[in-house]
Amino acid sequence: MKNSQRVAVLALSALMMAALLLVAGVAFGSSTMGRALVRSMLPAGVAEAWLGPDAGFPLQASVLQKVEGTFFKPVDAAALEEGAIRGMLAGLDDPYTAYFDPEEYANLLVHTQGSYSGVGIVVEMRFGFVTVVSTFKESPAEQAGVRPGDVIVAVDEEGVQGKSLDQVVTRIKGPEGTEVNLRLYRPASGSKVMPPVVEGDTGELPPGGETINLLLTRRAVSPPVLETEVLERDGMKVAHISFFTFSEGSGDKLRAEVEAVMEKEVPDAVILDLRSNGGGLVDEAVKVAGIFLPKGTVVATTEGRHWPKETLTAHSGYTSQVPLLVLVDGFTASASEIVAGALLDNGRATLVGERTFGKGLIQSIQALSNGGAVKITMAVYLTPSGADINGEGIEPNVEAPDDPETEDVDETLEKALQVIADRS
Repeated sequence: MKNSQRVAVLALSALMMAALLLVAGVAFGSSTMGRALVRSMLPAGVAEAWLGPDAGFPLQASVLQKVEGTFFKPVDAAALEEGAIRGMLAGLDDPYTAYFDPEEYANLLVHTQGSYSGVGIVVEMRFGFVTVVSTFKESPAEQAGVRPGDVIVAVDEEGVQGKSLDQVVTRIKGPEGTEVNLRLYRPASGSKVMPPVVEGDTGELPPGGETINLLLTRRAVSPPVLETEVLERDGMKVAHISFFTFSEGSGDKLRAEVEAVMEKEVPDAVILDLRSNGGGLVDEAVKVAGIFLPKGTVVATTEGRHWPKETLTAHSGYTSQVPLLVLVDGFTASASEIVAGALLDNGRATLVGERTFGKGLIQSIQALSNGGAVKITMAVYLTPSGADINGEGIEPNVEAPDDPETEDVDETLEKALQVIADRS
């Protein structure tokens, strides 16, 4: 028999065997062992087409086969599959790339549409720990005494270590009127979550802190966009504008506020307060930067293996040269850092406060066939000077941390006012 005929006969035999396994209910879904067996008999291209993309992972299939054949208890194939997905993404060493099971993804879709309730906190992942960035005014979290820097240890008595940021957020949010129990770790004054000693490991909680248990009642919370006060010091007027979130339309609201203040109060300087602003929509960050930068000025650039390089530029063209200071801290993150970096690199503002959080990422959420989804980091944002702030943050021009123990004194704001007075 010719070689070509022999190959054809073998391939046909393999296909017939696969069909028999399919009829027997072993192949294509009812048994991982059956899938592995069929995979071993089929040519690689055929296995990929019949069995899907997992046909290219023979080692995983071999492990599953051995587990199903030798494990002392019944095997939950779905749980193993989900665990494998989460483990694979964990291997990327990116806390912001995560898997959502169908229930988590459904909740995420509801939350992103705005029809949800919660406790009024903004959180970020910091060295492997879910850390409170800010609380909304008059929210259940603020009223209960939750502070920026608090670390969420457990939700409803279930630990969150190893969970993604979005998984924890999904568990905290819920129907209005229901309760959620948060266990927090509050570092001692002046201490913070410490970075890992070995790259890729989780950091460490600083010693000397306290554990706090809070039972909060969820309710509808509308995060404020901004708050303005005009301060008078040494014969000067200073507009202090606290900007809380980069939500849809927030850039236009800030622009209207700045223009109104400039027309009515004619301040000698403006302080844009981005402390504890965890970011939001990048388009809004470009709008905010454009309030203070000339049209066409570079705000940020993007860089990623599968993402086209792109330059984001200011487009509003508001060119007022009123002296500008930007207040930042360790919880100034994401879109806030894009704005701070743009104003700093273009020489438009002086940054006062503490080193920022260190997150500037482009992410996408992609639906999966099981009803779940995966959120993947696709690229990073670079400041106009080309700096990658991820994991590094932005160093302010003037170091001036606020002391949380002195509730009646805002040391960062006072330092900014001093800088303005010294320059007048």
